[in-house]
Amino acid sequence: MDKKDVDLDINELTMYFPGYNFKVNKNIEMISPTVGDIIEFGEEKYYSTVHSLSCIPSDMISTLWDMGIDWEELDDFELFIMLSRSIDKEQTKLIFEDLDLSKMQMVVNNETEDICLINEETNQVIDRLAYMKISAYLRKLHNIKPKIKKAKTKTTKKLLIELDRGDKEKALKNNQHKSQLKPLISAMMRYPGFKYKSNELKECTLYEFMDTVQGAAIYISSTSLLQGSYSGFCDTSKINKEAFDWMRESSSE
Repeated sequence: MDKKDVDLDINELTMYFPGYNFKVNKNIEMISPTVGDIIEFGEEKYYSTVHSLSCIPSDMISTLWDMGIDWEELDDFELFIMLSRSIDKEQTKLIFEDLDLSKMQMVVNNETEDICLINEETNQVIDRLAYMKISAYLRKLHNIKPKIKKAKTKTTKKLLIELDRGDKEKALKNNQHKSQLKPLISAMMRYPGFKYKSNELKECTLYEFMDTVQGAAIYISSTSLLQGSYSGFCDTSKINKEAFDWMRESSSE
């Protein structure tokens, strides 16, 4: 199943406002958390869970290799099944509405021979299509852009493994958690056009806040280009005209 051929039906407008869930299928819904929700839950724990549910084999090259698994032979859904076995309801309470991944069992469809996760007590099912919706929603919400890494030769494969191992060892040495939200919040509090006070920001959905951050960057870039073009100090002949439009979609960046 190619995700290009599937309508994932993600409504970005509802992601912008609190209280609107994303319906994966009949019995599974996803939440658009607020900034305050994440602060109270624990930012490090939240983003760690998001990573586990949205990562692809290329994000875990050396880890999988040390387990005897070639990341190029493992598909995204199979990795999701592997990682979700140890994630309980408490860890995903800001991601899913009433879903416990740790209680789902892996089964094989005898007709299609494809795998899926099922909780027979709640009738909740995560098949390949549901997984595609879950991962697409998480990536859209957190602006995650997966990078697939393929090796054309054995030498390249060995190099990719060692580079990934080095990155992970470096991350372990610098194990001190660094907030992803704090520098963005701090920057936006200094931005003259930001309309929220800190207590009001807590009520914003994460999607609204991140969209505002990207929008501020677009506005500053566009107005700087316009001012440069009017003053004559900037040669705009080779600049894409869309770059002057501060109302353009932030997703185009």
